[in-house]
Amino acid sequence: MVTNERSGQKRGRREDSSSKSVSPPEKENTCGMDANKQDLLSQKSIGRFFYENCVEFLAVDSPSFRKMMTASGGQMELKLPDAHDLKGWMLQEALKEVEVHVKKIKDSWAVTGCSLLLDAWIDEKGCDLVAFVADCPAGPVYLKSCDVAHIKSKATALISLVDELVEEVGRHNVIQIVASSTCGWVGELGKSFAAGNNKKVFWSVSVSHCFELMLVKIGKIYSLGYLIDKVNKITEFINNNPLVLKLVRDHRDGVDTTISSSSSEFEFFKPYLTLESIFKAKNALADMFASSDWNKEEGIEISKLMNDSSLWETVESVVKCASPLICGLLFLSTANNQQVGYIYDSMEGIKESIAKEFNDKKLWYEPLWEVIDDVWNTHLHSPLHAAGYFLNPTAFYLNDFHLDPEVATGLMSSLLHTEKECSIQAKIATQLHMYRLGQDCFNEASQADQISGLAPAEWWAQKANQHPELQSFAVKILSQTCEGASRYKLKRKLAEKLLLTEGMSPCEQQHLEELGFVHYNLHLQSCKAQSSEKQ
Repeated sequence: MVTNERSGQKRGRREDSSSKSVSPPEKENTCGMDANKQDLLSQKSIGRFFYENCVEFLAVDSPSFRKMMTASGGQMELKLPDAHDLKGWMLQEALKEVEVHVKKIKDSWAVTGCSLLLDAWIDEKGCDLVAFVADCPAGPVYLKSCDVAHIKSKATALISLVDELVEEVGRHNVIQIVASSTCGWVGELGKSFAAGNNKKVFWSVSVSHCFELMLVKIGKIYSLGYLIDKVNKITEFINNNPLVLKLVRDHRDGVDTTISSSSSEFEFFKPYLTLESIFKAKNALADMFASSDWNKEEGIEISKLMNDSSLWETVESVVKCASPLICGLLFLSTANNQQVGYIYDSMEGIKESIAKEFNDKKLWYEPLWEVIDDVWNTHLHSPLHAAGYFLNPTAFYLNDFHLDPEVATGLMSSLLHTEKECSIQAKIATQLHMYRLGQDCFNEASQADQISGLAPAEWWAQKANQHPELQSFAVKILSQTCEGASRYKLKRKLAEKLLLTEGMSPCEQQHLEELGFVHYNLHLQSCKAQSSEKQ
């Protein structure tokens, strides 16, 4: 079952009781006009809160909500909406505004292209569901949700589903698909793309999930579960004994040894951050255990752990290999660095950092490189990453750029995929030669002061006007993301309701579709705004 994407075609508005019973407040041609505008603005703000956060409409009628709003209004007497307003004219007004916002983003696809993000999950009833989001620099757009339970074992049907969506969005607009998982039907679909069963669009897995896979594999090499069990005994003993915690602080000697589970936006970081935290505090802890203050029998086991050299050597090895990966993902997960122009160089830098941590001893770092290469080659790498590396002016002109066969092949594959006309391909090939040699407009643009402070796509938009074909190609490639839909933390309950419409009337179904369209796109708009603020 599929909930249809709202297209440019206008559908008739619902004629149920909720939409007819309440209409927008009448505007007065009196001095009360300003008050009416303020009331309308307040009501729309309240409505946005309910729609964006998927709050039950009946909550607006609760005494506590009204008391809260009255208290926050101060001296001003606010006219509050009720549940009928939220279901009726306010939803329709919000729908119009969201449609304008979405259209503006869709219009930008002609310049930047977009990536289709898959957010797949299994609901409480065991149904396989997926939400599709189109992502581009202008912002993400919610497209539709699907129940794939009846086709999840049929590769051809899954590919057809993706093809249909690509056609709806516009084949010329879609540059790649980014999944957030490698399990289940999503993993099988990824294998189909890797086998060449669909050459119309590139496939990749989100960089955060791939880094999680790398860390999980590395954890198995070093028996991470065993290490965490031992370290947790130490941290729990310290945190559960105030006197011991005081002793730890007394022996810290300028080092923060407060032991706690480190927080991170990526949950899978936490075991590694915990190890890093306790490892940094190890010397202070060892000093404490060696002092005369330490004579408690219950601490004998902890003392043995602190003096277990084998344990700490292994912890140190885990920290050495995990830290470059964690730092790399934190770099790639920032709003400025999520595009494909950064990942290729970043992965090489991570591998070099790991080798350096192990003093370039191949016996130690090679197994870790093999883990990274396995995930990279199996799930993460796309020709777009190689093309992005080549077209990133910072990497190409300012860093130690290396043109290997993989980069050259990826660039050509991306060109053939993105531009279908042979005459345009030939022009771009000629212009790429100028870029490579730093000639023509690239002579000045390749200087460090012309590159610094500009995102790769922005650099091309500003500096390459003399070569419009190459400029267009580069902007489309460099505008694509490496991250999946999981960063947007979509609420799945509403999507589940959208896909369980049995027994609903057509009006009820349309109301739910409109609510879903408004909710998800307001949520995504808010995510984009927060990201821009951080940026």
